[in-house]
Amino acid sequence: MTTLTVLTILRLIHLTGLIMGLGGAVLADYTIFSQGVIRPVSDYTIIQTRLLSHIVSIGLCILWVSGVALIMVKLQLQPDFMQNPKVWAKIVVVVMLTINGILVHRYILPLVVRAKGCRLFDGVTQRQIAGLTFLGSVSLVSWSLPFVLGKAAGLNFVTPMSSILAAYLACVLIAWLVLFSFMSCIRSIQQLAAKQSAELDMTSKSWDEQIAALREGAVIDTRREPGMVRDLMHLRH
Repeated sequence: MTTLTVLTILRLIHLTGLIMGLGGAVLADYTIFSQGVIRPVSDYTIIQTRLLSHIVSIGLCILWVSGVALIMVKLQLQPDFMQNPKVWAKIVVVVMLTINGILVHRYILPLVVRAKGCRLFDGVTQRQIAGLTFLGSVSLVSWSLPFVLGKAAGLNFVTPMSSILAAYLACVLIAWLVLFSFMSCIRSIQQLAAKQSAELDMTSKSWDEQIAALREGAVIDTRREPGMVRDLMHLRH
């Protein structure tokens, strides 16, 4: 088997790892959004998220192994291969993917399991939403960038690593701001809907329930039933 044949096989394996990682990450994000943020977390959400996280992990392992093998073969054909700034930028991105994957397994997956029966953002703070959306942004951009760098042959030995990483960081920040704003908007809408539902439930109670609630110190909506409040206050005394 010639060196070029080995190189072709390694590139295909490397591409397979990228496809598994990117596809798994996108599907996991969609599952969490549709079956955890919009709807309450179910057993399906937990099982599907765990399965996809394993696929992403396998893709990342393939990426590391095939990437190291590619570097070794490339060095035989091109001794100055590691002097290419783009190669080092890709290594940094894969390192970021690895760190991000560890954080996802440590924080996001347990959070999804604990949220079973509830929406993922119920009871969480803005800081937690910021952290979750940041990890999602790093994952999406980091899995997409290797495809771009692989096709951008014009960057080889020309573009400094600092410029590539600066563009990478800018993409992560833009994706994070968009995702954080969107998820914060979704959470605000859900909180408003829950508040209106609670008010509607309170005003739909029977007279006896309203009297019992008033005696227990519950707040009655005076805007909706001012006459009822006066009557209930009289009954209370």
